[in-house]
Amino acid sequence: MAVNGRNADPAVVRDKHARIWEPHVAPLNELANRIADAEGLPHGYVPYVDPDAGGVRARMLVLLDNPSTKAEAGTGSGLLSLDNNDRTARNCREAYARHNVEWADVVHWNVVPFPVAGEKNGGSTPSERARAVRWTREVVDLLPHLEIVLLLGAAARDGWKRAGIRRAGVYVPEGKIPHCSMRGLNTAGGRERFEGAIGDVAKRLRAGGE
Repeated sequence: MAVNGRNADPAVVRDKHARIWEPHVAPLNELANRIADAEGLPHGYVPYVDPDAGGVRARMLVLLDNPSTKAEAGTGSGLLSLDNNDRTARNCREAYARHNVEWADVVHWNVVPFPVAGEKNGGSTPSERARAVRWTREVVDLLPHLEIVLLLGAAARDGWKRAGIRRAGVYVPEGKIPHCSMRGLNTAGGRERFEGAIGDVAKRLRAGGE
């Protein structure tokens, strides 16, 4: 089955990149460049936040592990995007659609925002997650409207725990919610836990917006 993410179209990606300095995403994308500088990488190798998502106006931060090849520059869009042409993005995109989660309420980020050293599309290491703690803290500091932090996968939970962030009024769903990759969803009970978590945060976003 085709994934059919909109970012498969180079024109869509060009349009998004032309808008990465819009005010609602500029602070996050400036952070992406600072991370690239710290890691000795060219700008763009830490994927930018998609301007079609909520950016710093987001009410929910969704944390994953590390950039996929479809998010990295060179092999993909160079964007953290629900429109990326892979199953991970599609799984989130379709779940949000089922539960009426507005993209404007959400921003995605990785607990390891830079490309990891191991195999492509593999997991980050504990040392990489430890090295990236400072960036997780900075992302949270850039989100003044934050109400929910959704941790997808064991790496996200570990990275969040390492960051030691305590912010009053922010809801962090408990339990082993899987990463939204096919590998994560295909674990025993994974799809049910993922779907339940999206349903839960969707209700909270609706209630908070009323």
